[in-house]
Amino acid sequence: MNELIKYFESLEARIATLEARVAQLEKGQQTIANGFQELSVHSQQMGEHILVIKNLLQEAQEKGELVIEPEVAEPVAEPEIPEPIIEPEPEPVVEPEPVVEPEPEIEVVEEPKVEEEVASPKAAIYGKAVDDIRQAISLGDRFLYQRELFGQNAELMQRTLTELNELGSFDEAMLYISERFQWDTESNTYQQFVVTLHRRFG
Repeated sequence: MNELIKYFESLEARIATLEARVAQLEKGQQTIANGFQELSVHSQQMGEHILVIKNLLQEAQEKGELVIEPEVAEPVAEPEIPEPIIEPEPEPVVEPEPVVEPEPEIEVVEEPKVEEEVASPKAAIYGKAVDDIRQAISLGDRFLYQRELFGQNAELMQRTLTELNELGSFDEAMLYISERFQWDTESNTYQQFVVTLHRRFG
């Protein structure tokens, strides 16, 4: 019995909810109907305003207060056809007879003999002399010296080569490097660098 009572109570609650939704829908329909009615009134008023404006324009035109000029189409100008240009025929060109000039006498001048430079004994041992130590260092040797003699310090190597270039003799250069560096004098890289100094200072 209690279950039936609860069931009917739930039905009454659902019916109340549905009635509330129906009331909302009726209210919405009434709002829409009112909107259409207002729109109809505005449309009627707009039609009346347009009719009044047409009557005023017609009266003004009849009294001569308003003159509506018809649109006049501008005449389209026909394209001008240029007159053909008649070019004069070129006059025949008379080529002059070629003048035969006597062939000039060719003097045979013996080139002076260039004496071959005799390489010095040191140049035969160490290679061609250079004015700048950098000219005697190849790209591969540059990386070798930088890695094994200057500890991968490129700036130190450049500064050292610049200062060595300013010295006056091979002995001064050897004294310079012995005072500043503790190089292994038995290594191949050191011996190769010394040969480079020989090419700079002879």
